[in-house]
Amino acid sequence: MKYTPVKNNHLTHMKSIDPSGIHIVSFDVPYPFDYGGVIDVYHRCKALKEIGVRVILHCYEYGRGKQPNLLEVADEVYYYAREKNPFLLLSPIPFIVRSRASGLLLKNLAKNQYPILFEGIHTCYFLGNNVLKKRWVGVRAHNVEHDYYNELAKIEPNWKKRLFFKLEAFKLAQFERQFKFADELLSVTPKDNDYFQKKYQKGVYIPVFNPLNWGEVERGTGDYVLFHGNLSVMENENAVRYILTEIWDKKWSFKLIIAGKEPSKSFVSWLAEQGTFVSCIANPSNEKLNQLIREAKINLLPTFQNTGIKHKLLNALANGGYCLANTTMVEGTGLEDFCHIANTPEEWRKNILELIQTPNNQSVFDERTARLHAIFDLKTNAKLIMQLASKHLTQD
Repeated sequence: MKYTPVKNNHLTHMKSIDPSGIHIVSFDVPYPFDYGGVIDVYHRCKALKEIGVRVILHCYEYGRGKQPNLLEVADEVYYYAREKNPFLLLSPIPFIVRSRASGLLLKNLAKNQYPILFEGIHTCYFLGNNVLKKRWVGVRAHNVEHDYYNELAKIEPNWKKRLFFKLEAFKLAQFERQFKFADELLSVTPKDNDYFQKKYQKGVYIPVFNPLNWGEVERGTGDYVLFHGNLSVMENENAVRYILTEIWDKKWSFKLIIAGKEPSKSFVSWLAEQGTFVSCIANPSNEKLNQLIREAKINLLPTFQNTGIKHKLLNALANGGYCLANTTMVEGTGLEDFCHIANTPEEWRKNILELIQTPNNQSVFDERTARLHAIFDLKTNAKLIMQLASKHLTQD
């Protein structure tokens, strides 16, 4: 399939839109909603449907299968296969974009005049296509994606994967210029929004769609410190190794729990060698993970990647007690004031010792939850998306 971007910026013209529905084009099947990006997509669909919008969901499927449960949050669901031909790696278009270039998707999008929301740069192959020129087209920017891929390259030990990430980052930076054809860019953090505003003179900060469960019971009642995250991701494994080698004092009387998805056998073995003060809970259920977050005296939140927003930060703030993060985790998110901050090993140790002895202040936790609820109100933010599309509404 030949890629032919539109040269004339047709978006200076008003659009013909049917505001009663919306097309959501997802980079993956957003169920089960068990990682950051699909949490956002799933609950956005759910919130839009709950405010009376007809949701037509388009999913690229490459392993998660067709999910009947999606019909609870969308009126129609379409599935498309990703093209995995290795020769696509030779294309100047990023692989994550070029592999999601289904002609059937374009035909389905053209069936009505509903506005279109492309989820991530991954799904933006048809952004700027003449078939869509009279439609409102938005992009949900889950990251500044080329920054994210550059960060992946820095921590990837396999040279082949590292080369792929570096090349993909370069291609993504070039392809991102297609964002000029979007009517609006929906950013996940104020920091990302500043970037898009400066580069493309457009952008709106719309917080991620995460119900957060809101922590309505007593929090911080446990006698342990928790780190949680997807343990199959190198960033999270590196964060745990940092905690254990640079921060943790084995003489402390309280325990450290590491919880998350799919840790490697070698990583589990390494954790077992550290001592009885640390335990690993692999693949906890959502209920068990929420319990661990809620009851932990301290949720530890270090990261070395300052891209997008981490849903584990939101879950810990909404459901947990004291949250201790580094600047990289919270910078540019608008959530800086909700966390205790530590950056050096000495600062981490000092804060851990102080917080482990600090009585829980449920009124502080409840106030934090109330402020978060105002920011991450799902229906309010769903209405904002439809208001943005309706700005381009014409009568022709």
